[in-house]
Amino acid sequence: MGIAQRIELGQQQKLVLSPQLQLAVHILQLSNAELEAYIEAEAEKNPLLALPSSRSRNDGFSETDKLGNAESIIDNLQNQIGLMSLSPRTGYLARILVGELAESGYLETPVFELADRLNASTSEIESALAAVQACEPAGVGAHSLSECLELQLKARNRFDPVMELVLQRLDLVAAHDLAALSGITGESENAISEIIREIRTLDPKPGARLLSEPAVAIAAEIEIKPDEAGGWQVELVSGQSPKLAIDQSYMATISKTDKTVQKFTHQNLEHAHWLIKAVDQRKQTILKVATAIVEHQFLWFERGDIAMRPLTLAMIAQQVGAHESTISRVTAGKYLTCPRGTFELKYFFTGKVASLDSKSEFSACSIRWRIKHLISQESHKNILSDEEIVNILRETGVDIARRSIAKYREDMGIPSSIVRRKNRPDAHG
Repeated sequence: MGIAQRIELGQQQKLVLSPQLQLAVHILQLSNAELEAYIEAEAEKNPLLALPSSRSRNDGFSETDKLGNAESIIDNLQNQIGLMSLSPRTGYLARILVGELAESGYLETPVFELADRLNASTSEIESALAAVQACEPAGVGAHSLSECLELQLKARNRFDPVMELVLQRLDLVAAHDLAALSGITGESENAISEIIREIRTLDPKPGARLLSEPAVAIAAEIEIKPDEAGGWQVELVSGQSPKLAIDQSYMATISKTDKTVQKFTHQNLEHAHWLIKAVDQRKQTILKVATAIVEHQFLWFERGDIAMRPLTLAMIAQQVGAHESTISRVTAGKYLTCPRGTFELKYFFTGKVASLDSKSEFSACSIRWRIKHLISQESHKNILSDEEIVNILRETGVDIARRSIAKYREDMGIPSSIVRRKNRPDAHG
């Protein structure tokens, strides 16, 4: 069969970002500490950028010093996802899921809650999650320790039915109960011992491998405080946003230089103006998004998680006139401080739980709080089952299934009613 060359013409649509827009997008997704490091690096390259000397920290170290050479988990995984052949929708959702990961690499938010919050189907979220779980190191994107270990074993082509049975009983693995695991799997104790030895070579927190240094201290960029009218005032934290200016003294020295130097200076001046504008846009966008979040969740600032309302990226995007991807970048790694503490902006986004009357509004966050509160208030003689919790919540208008209660409870690390009953003070008396 011969090999022939031919030319084919075709049309395709491709989004091309200008250098200015690329810079603005990059600046927007940086945390405060990452932005400071980026600006200091730019100032070293660009003689026209001036940084106020007052930006050093009280402890003698800037947050850049603490950041070291650590690579952001988000950046690392985002780069990997960018190299995959994914549909635009799957790629978009995968990038958002990366922002949801804990530093350990786990995805702690349930799929159904993410689907509701992101206006996506569970199958779309699962496809996006599969892309995240295909990244290195193996194990990122897992919901639990057993799933994390399963992903790593699959990457080694070592996951089989016996391994699956063993991972279902990690309590026995921790106790090194060879006899019990042998009875469950039908394998010899020597074989089980080898399996346990292999499992212990796996990484229970793969996300930590992407960081060479401890995480930097959190610096809130937004402050929320009560105003005289009984509402909430949203402000940028003074001194947190890096300040940039053009070095006028340097500008004054270049008028007598040759054309080559002037061309170099012009390029640096143009980039400096872009950077200053991008930093200012970032500041104003964060303030605008934070204000919209506070307007929607104002009762949370008064009453806490029980008053959290359902909120999606799309809702804030529509309110501020931005794309959902922009809201995703703004809310990841950006923090606000308020009388209740310091919180990441993405904390205020939560899925919706159905109501019996189709009029009331319940968020997943408020339901988790109610479940936790009910269990904390139960007596030793009356341990609440998941079904009983369902009935109590239904009395307040919440339409929720028993399996959802179980999922929320497990996500919060709360044992089942059977285990809680066994652990009560009089259970062994």
